[in-house]
Amino acid sequence: MVVPTAETETFDSFCSNGDYLRSQSIPAPAILARWRGQGIALLEDFGTRTLTKVISSEHEDRRGLLQEAIGLLVRLHECRPNDAFPCPAFQLHFDEEKWCFEYRFHVRDWLIARHWKVEPTRAESKVLDRAFAWLGARLSREPRVFTHRDYQSSNLLVRDDGSYGLIDFQDARQGLRQYDLASFLFDSYVDLDETERCELSSMYASMAGLTIPEDEHRYLVTIAAIQRKLHDAGAFAYAAYHREKTEYLRYLASAVTQSVTLMAQIPHLREASRVLSDYAARAAGGTSA
Repeated sequence: MVVPTAETETFDSFCSNGDYLRSQSIPAPAILARWRGQGIALLEDFGTRTLTKVISSEHEDRRGLLQEAIGLLVRLHECRPNDAFPCPAFQLHFDEEKWCFEYRFHVRDWLIARHWKVEPTRAESKVLDRAFAWLGARLSREPRVFTHRDYQSSNLLVRDDGSYGLIDFQDARQGLRQYDLASFLFDSYVDLDETERCELSSMYASMAGLTIPEDEHRYLVTIAAIQRKLHDAGAFAYAAYHREKTEYLRYLASAVTQSVTLMAQIPHLREASRVLSDYAARAAGGTSA
């Protein structure tokens, strides 16, 4: 692993979180050597077979692979502080401030302004700001657990023995459990149908011993997915225009479509859904629905 030397905080978080996760029997790669000043770490090799690639190209047990990933997620969310392995993730939170920052950075700056090249009117800004203020406040009210923050198929490596290895956990923090679950169920790189999503969502609730009603659990997954998919769209735009990784743009439209479709189901977000749908249509050279 090589991290720019200016990003020592990212390097430290990855190493500390990795040490902690292994202490909890979560399959993070062992750090065999580290040179902090150079931003270099020598990691255990988990191979290159991501869950994305395995499901897409191999005749394996799709259902079993997905269920195993849910089981690992439940174990991740059960992690508790360990004084012997200080972990920065327990000091960071998905709170209203963080949700608002992600809205401004990913949605306003990179998706709307940079990718769609739209400057919202004052009325449209009020609609969007009000919708995402509500969304951030609603998500912030939920109990928080250890969250990976990018729990998706590309960060699950299928090792030679068939077990998973977990990577890219440097941004972990305390947040609602349904965020990680939504990240997995609405993965940008693996298409799940609604039956699979419902089955895996219910499986997670059962394995995690959730006591809230099933419809409340699914509602939280839905609104978390809205935030997640717009975050994804903004992140794809950022990767394309700031980091020159234009290959991510092919996933952007789908992320937006998923998000605005889900937003239309939530009364607080329907007007914002129409605004974003209009922006997307105008950018594509069409008309909004």
